[in-house]
Amino acid sequence: MIENQDLGKKAAGLWAAAKVQDGMLVGLGTGSTANYFIEHVAKRIKEDGLKIKAVSSSFSSTLLARKLMIPLIPIDEVSTLDIYVDGADEVAPDKSLIKGRGAAMVREKLLASACAEFIVVVDESKLVAKLGAKYPVPVEIVPFAYSYPLRRLQDLGGLCQIRQAIGKDGPVITDQGNLVVDVTFPASVDLCGIDGVLNQIPGVLGHGIFCGLAKKIIVGGENDARIID
Repeated sequence: MIENQDLGKKAAGLWAAAKVQDGMLVGLGTGSTANYFIEHVAKRIKEDGLKIKAVSSSFSSTLLARKLMIPLIPIDEVSTLDIYVDGADEVAPDKSLIKGRGAAMVREKLLASACAEFIVVVDESKLVAKLGAKYPVPVEIVPFAYSYPLRRLQDLGGLCQIRQAIGKDGPVITDQGNLVVDVTFPASVDLCGIDGVLNQIPGVLGHGIFCGLAKKIIVGGENDARIID
């Protein structure tokens, strides 16, 4: 199963990388599927002479892009990206998403909102009938008085768990220096319906519900990729 997933991720990433054109300003996503995209863009730069500039969504993607010699510029220097390619943890039939297992959802949403075309690359396992089927909603909260946003999330019916780091003691810390709370909502809750509600909670910097942002979903299989648009 894992091998099939990797083949699907690679197929989706390669499909998206083939769509990048000379002169584009490209947003680089975060995670294993986005890494396939980044690696193949770098290959095209080296072997085909592709000329682009890129903006990264996370420190980990920045490190990979620098290692592969992809020219990076700060997001502050641009107003609009031509294309942003990233993965997702869940994709619903209406192209709404849950993102944030890599804890980069705030920066990812900024890039997704600032691009002409947001392309999501996934393998078949990420397709769900309804958001929240497999994963909780990642919510980034400031550490100061963190109990207040936790109570507000619980008032909405959420079961909250501060995400713990692997390989070290303590919680996961985002690139902004904040905490990630994984919130499991009852199946009856419309996650796109509470998107704006979560944004209004003091202490919440952002969350992993992405509604109305993805233009195209590339679903990779073992041998090829199909498009949902």
